[in-house]
Amino acid sequence: MKLLIIGDEQKSRRLVSWGFASETYQVRTANSRTAVDALAGADAFHAACIDLKMREDDSSAIMELLHRRVPQLPIVAVTGADDDRPLAAFKMRGVRAVMKAPLSIDKLRTTIAQHGLREPVGAALPRIVELAAPERPALIADDETTKRVLEVARRGAASSVAMLILGETGTGKSLLAQTIHAQSALKHRPFVTVSCPCLNRELLESDLFGHVRGAFTGAVQDTWGKVAAAEGGTLFLDEIGDLPASLQPKLLRLLQEKQYERVGETTPRTATVRVIAATNHDLKADVAAGKFREDLYYRLNVIALEVPPLRQRPRDIMPAAESFRDEICRQLGRTPPAFTIEVQRIIESYAWPGNLRELRNVIERAAILSRGPAFEVADFAALMTSPSAPRCQVGAPVSLQTIEEAHIQMVVANSASLEEAARILEIDKSTLYRKRKAMEARVAKFAPAGELAAATGS
Repeated sequence: MKLLIIGDEQKSRRLVSWGFASETYQVRTANSRTAVDALAGADAFHAACIDLKMREDDSSAIMELLHRRVPQLPIVAVTGADDDRPLAAFKMRGVRAVMKAPLSIDKLRTTIAQHGLREPVGAALPRIVELAAPERPALIADDETTKRVLEVARRGAASSVAMLILGETGTGKSLLAQTIHAQSALKHRPFVTVSCPCLNRELLESDLFGHVRGAFTGAVQDTWGKVAAAEGGTLFLDEIGDLPASLQPKLLRLLQEKQYERVGETTPRTATVRVIAATNHDLKADVAAGKFREDLYYRLNVIALEVPPLRQRPRDIMPAAESFRDEICRQLGRTPPAFTIEVQRIIESYAWPGNLRELRNVIERAAILSRGPAFEVADFAALMTSPSAPRCQVGAPVSLQTIEEAHIQMVVANSASLEEAARILEIDKSTLYRKRKAMEARVAKFAPAGELAAATGS
């Protein structure tokens, strides 16, 4: 049986540990909330015992933390001789029994045997947590526009407010969210991603909040969701614009009240998480169309960051290509080929409608197929014949749609914002958004969605 003994008096902890010294018991001790948090996240226990007379830390806060992270874990509380509080006063914190000092080891052993679990439990949740290490490659920012975005992100990282990252598919929104997490005070806590478009409503709700046994067909055991996995860290909601309308009020409650309920459960649970959301939708247009809750939009949009497409930050193209080349060649175990002047010209003149995701895919293909010390023009031949590059001219034998798309791409590429591009084109922003989405839909898929997530973002 594995026991967690909590108290700030070393002598008392040692005596209790000696009292349980046998092959039957494995004892871990903690003297603070931080230590309890670390042990509960790394190990599983049959029962816990806490000294309520702790002087250096708040025992009530520790019990609440332990009960929130491992609600099934039975807790035995040890009080002073003059403490007459009944057991009911502690039950909301997971306490199953109360004992008075001076403590009898024999009685404590009997009490733990009565209330201890048959199987150990801990806050060790499914392996869905991705820690954003500080040394992880950051978003490339040689372009002044990107530098301004990263500066706002850096200042926002110091707070715990919600942040909303906007941008086209493949621009690096996920990587920016990880960068924010790595620069925050939560950098050693979990970074958990929820991909909103990937699951149907029922599965997404369970993935986000968890469910209890019997909540639906196939729910054979209690499951903790990603909100619980992100406790104390960052919850990244990727493509929040695709969140079903039925789940939006539940997310709003999490943001406003820090409360949620697992599917099939009526007991509210609390969660302390920092929420970062990202989308390629025009959420203002979605709010106006009634597809997205206005109050949720403003809750998420405390600090907004718009990541410009790669064609609007030309100075980032080659540094990003070099970063991808080095990473991919390291994985392939080969010396990185050099970029010749001709190859650089081809890469820099391409429109990159798929942004960083497309760039990485193209570099990966070239790194795999090339054999010499330098890339050849032939390794990037597809870029010179791609219909997505805006190379047509008025009067050329091309369709009106091709001319329109080329004109939109070039105006957007040379504008400071989508609002400015819409003014130049004399259309509203929502119309521009729809036209760009239609253009993206005609671009060939470059790679499976999850394949490049760590390196390229959303």
